[in-house]
Amino acid sequence: MPYVYLILSVFFLASSSIFGGFYNRKNEARRGTAPLYNLILMCSVLAGWGILFLTAPSFDAGVIPYALGFGAAYTLCQIGLINALRTGPVALTSLLLQLSLIGVTAWGFFFWDAPFTLPVGLGLLLVAISLWLCLYPGKRGEKTAERISLKWLLFAMMAFVGNAGCSIIQRTQQMKYGGQHGNLLMLIAIACGTVFALVQYLRSDRTDTRMIIKSSALFPVGAGVCNTLLNLFMILLATSPISPSLIYPVIAVGGLSVTSLFSLLAFKEKLRWWQWAGVAVGAAAVALLSL
Repeated sequence: MPYVYLILSVFFLASSSIFGGFYNRKNEARRGTAPLYNLILMCSVLAGWGILFLTAPSFDAGVIPYALGFGAAYTLCQIGLINALRTGPVALTSLLLQLSLIGVTAWGFFFWDAPFTLPVGLGLLLVAISLWLCLYPGKRGEKTAERISLKWLLFAMMAFVGNAGCSIIQRTQQMKYGGQHGNLLMLIAIACGTVFALVQYLRSDRTDTRMIIKSSALFPVGAGVCNTLLNLFMILLATSPISPSLIYPVIAVGGLSVTSLFSLLAFKEKLRWWQWAGVAVGAAAVALLSL
């Protein structure tokens, strides 16, 4: 059964970018798409964590600051992600999201006394190579195959920073509390994120809300459900006989591979050969940094 959780986790990780990509393509000419997507996704995730919290309720006021920080980072990540998927390639957006592991790695050096090992050094080197390959525009005057704009890069970096922040805050809280109150952390964090998403939605152009919900509501709902299940399966895998040195690289690289395959076959993205090479190098970097 643990290997079933592992395989499903790969697809759940890829689902965020895939569902967001489909959602954007169905609503290209409509207004207020990103705020509505985030609101529906947050409500879906909140419902999932509410159920998980009720299965094992706990409380400690000391968790609240961590939850507020996680909620801010999670909100930043989701806003950046859906907008990056709208303004640039799905494959490269997913890659930058996964490469947020370098933020966690750097934090570990300074605050968790994590050792600097050969795999980590190689992983960081491959990250630099991957980013150069993916962002290299080609020769001057040469027409690029996909949109690589400053707007996309800024949104992708928002997702990058937010995702790294989520991992750092969650791990710090779990280290301090001995693995306890994880459901409480997530419930409070997502509740705060949902409130922010609601405010953002109410301030946005809601002209096309009814049409968007009618045609595309299943995408953010699906992304939210998959996000909750991914976190649940990660908890189950943490207590399984499978080695963590296998779990994290398989999920990270597998999720990136599935997303890249969808971007090529379903979304018909036309990246340059060096950008696909950058994705492959990035997958290797993610594997090394996940060890």
